[in-house]
Amino acid sequence: MATGEVRQICDLYGSRHLGWVENKTGNLKIEVVEHAAAVVAADGRKALVFARRGVSPAARMRADELGIAIFGFDPQGGTLDGVSLLGRELFAAAQARQA
Repeated sequence: MATGEVRQICDLYGSRHLGWVENKTGNLKIEVVEHAAAVVAADGRKALVFARRGVSPAARMRADELGIAIFGFDPQGGTLDGVSLLGRELFAAAQARQA
Protein backbone atom coordinates (compact mmCIF):
# COMPACT_ATOMS: atom_id res chain seq x y z
CA MET A 1 0.00 0.00 0.00
CA ALA A 2 1.09 3.51 -0.68
CA THR A 3 1.73 5.87 2.21
CA GLY A 4 2.46 9.54 2.76
CA GLU A 5 2.59 11.82 -0.27
CA VAL A 6 2.17 8.94 -2.72
CA ARG A 7 -1.13 8.03 -1.01
CA GLN A 8 -2.58 11.30 -2.26
CA ILE A 9 -1.92 10.10 -5.83
CA CYS A 10 -2.82 6.40 -5.63
CA ASP A 11 -3.36 3.52 -3.17
CA LEU A 12 -1.24 0.80 -4.80
CA TYR A 13 1.73 1.00 -7.07
CA GLY A 14 3.97 -1.35 -8.99
CA SER A 15 6.42 -1.19 -11.86
CA ARG A 16 3.64 -1.41 -14.49
CA HIS A 17 0.45 -0.31 -12.70
CA LEU A 18 -0.98 2.26 -10.33
CA GLY A 19 -4.08 1.30 -8.39
CA TRP A 20 -6.93 2.97 -6.58
CA VAL A 21 -9.17 1.21 -4.06
CA GLU A 22 -12.61 2.72 -3.54
CA ASN A 23 -14.01 1.13 -0.40
CA LYS A 24 -16.69 3.78 0.16
CA THR A 25 -20.45 3.54 0.05
CA GLY A 26 -22.15 4.49 -3.18
CA ASN A 27 -21.19 4.02 -6.79
CA LEU A 28 -17.74 4.75 -8.14
CA LYS A 29 -17.84 8.25 -9.61
CA ILE A 30 -16.40 9.47 -12.88
CA GLU A 31 -14.03 11.78 -10.98
CA VAL A 32 -12.02 8.77 -9.75
CA VAL A 33 -11.61 7.56 -13.32
CA GLU A 34 -10.60 11.03 -14.52
CA HIS A 35 -8.05 11.35 -11.69
CA ALA A 36 -6.57 7.93 -12.45
CA ALA A 37 -6.33 8.77 -16.16
CA ALA A 38 -4.56 12.05 -15.47
CA VAL A 39 -2.03 10.45 -13.11
CA VAL A 40 -1.15 7.55 -15.43
CA ALA A 41 -0.96 9.86 -18.46
CA ALA A 42 1.82 11.76 -16.70
CA ASP A 43 3.38 8.64 -15.18
CA GLY A 44 3.26 6.12 -18.04
CA ARG A 45 1.92 3.18 -16.05
CA LYS A 46 -1.54 1.59 -16.45
CA ALA A 47 -4.43 2.36 -14.10
CA LEU A 48 -6.38 -0.21 -12.09
CA VAL A 49 -9.41 0.86 -10.05
CA PHE A 50 -11.00 -1.48 -7.50
CA ALA A 51 -14.55 -0.60 -6.45
CA ARG A 52 -16.33 -2.27 -3.55
CA ARG A 53 -19.73 -0.87 -4.43
CA GLY A 54 -21.27 -0.29 -7.82
CA VAL A 55 -19.88 1.78 -10.66
CA SER A 56 -21.86 4.60 -12.20
CA PRO A 57 -22.60 4.11 -15.90
CA ALA A 58 -20.76 7.36 -16.68
CA ALA A 59 -17.64 6.15 -14.83
CA ARG A 60 -17.70 2.80 -16.63
CA MET A 61 -18.16 4.40 -20.04
CA ARG A 62 -15.36 6.91 -19.39
CA ALA A 63 -13.06 4.11 -18.20
CA ASP A 64 -13.77 2.26 -21.44
CA GLU A 65 -12.91 5.38 -23.45
CA LEU A 66 -9.67 5.96 -21.52
CA GLY A 67 -8.54 2.34 -21.21
CA ILE A 68 -8.85 2.23 -17.42
CA ALA A 69 -9.41 -1.19 -15.84
CA ILE A 70 -12.16 -1.22 -13.21
CA PHE A 71 -12.66 -4.27 -11.02
CA GLY A 72 -15.50 -4.91 -8.61
CA PHE A 73 -14.63 -6.67 -5.37
CA ASP A 74 -16.52 -8.18 -2.46
CA PRO A 75 -14.28 -8.58 0.61
CA GLN A 76 -16.83 -10.71 2.48
CA GLY A 77 -17.42 -13.08 -0.42
CA GLY A 78 -13.81 -12.96 -1.55
CA THR A 79 -14.72 -12.27 -5.17
CA LEU A 80 -13.31 -10.07 -7.89
CA ASP A 81 -14.65 -9.39 -11.37
CA GLY A 82 -14.05 -7.05 -14.26
CA VAL A 83 -16.42 -4.12 -14.66
CA SER A 84 -14.97 -1.98 -17.45
CA LEU A 85 -14.02 -3.42 -20.83
CA LEU A 86 -10.32 -3.56 -19.94
CA GLY A 87 -11.13 -4.87 -16.46
CA ARG A 88 -13.12 -7.75 -17.97
CA GLU A 89 -10.33 -8.50 -20.45
CA LEU A 90 -7.62 -8.55 -17.79
CA PHE A 91 -9.76 -10.66 -15.47
CA ALA A 92 -10.48 -13.19 -18.24
CA ALA A 93 -6.78 -13.37 -19.14
CA ALA A 94 -5.86 -13.99 -15.50
CA GLN A 95 -8.50 -16.71 -15.22
CA ALA A 96 -7.21 -18.38 -18.41
CA ARG A 97 -3.63 -18.44 -17.02
CA GLN A 98 -4.88 -20.17 -13.87
CA ALA A 99 -6.76 -22.88 -15.81
